[in-house]
Amino acid sequence: MDGNEKAQHNRDAFQLERLILFTDAVFAIAITLLVIELKVPELEHRTEHEATSALLRLIPKFIGFLISFFIIAIYWTAHHRIFRFVRHLDNSLIWLNMAFLLSIVLMPFTTAYQSEYGMLATPWVLYSVNIIATGLLQARIQTYLRHPGHGLVAAHERGHPDLDLVRPMMTPLVFGVSIVLAFFVHPWMLRIIPGIVFPLLGFYFGRRRRHLEKAYAAQMGATHAAHA
Repeated sequence: MDGNEKAQHNRDAFQLERLILFTDAVFAIAITLLVIELKVPELEHRTEHEATSALLRLIPKFIGFLISFFIIAIYWTAHHRIFRFVRHLDNSLIWLNMAFLLSIVLMPFTTAYQSEYGMLATPWVLYSVNIIATGLLQARIQTYLRHPGHGLVAAHERGHPDLDLVRPMMTPLVFGVSIVLAFFVHPWMLRIIPGIVFPLLGFYFGRRRRHLEKAYAAQMGATHAAHA
């Protein structure tokens, strides 16, 4: 690597680091804003019964907080996982990432809305649309990274299991189904769906990842053998 190449490499690394640090800050703010809605209840009478009743009334907000906390955490880990393959940036990737972050920073609002009006379907539909948009934008980023013409990821890494496009599409699918169900079932049942489906998806993706890792390792082995 000559002096010019080294300088360009350093500039690319610096710009990529800035993007990742900015993204991490946005995620940290979004995940912190979730807890703001969990306000300590005011008690008219300081009795155990009143304290227990007030705490029970907060259950919908606790559920909304937990769902969104883990969803934002999942998207942060996914972003961390896919951006470690990025060699350098271009304007399209930067703006795709900004659109992705827009959907993340909206999540505290849509979470609070659906938690406050848990007996209505419309807030849940809006919340689901927010999460669907986030998942589709993540899939779009991965598609952009995998494209050979963009040159953002090394050729031998485009087929890595961490860039698998099936995984980011599952969350939009789950919440898309919940939107359809919102017109047929009680709104409270919609909150149960992620808690049931996501552990099952975790089991499925564990098996799928092991299969993809074996296939990727075999592909890398064949490539190394061909160049030996």
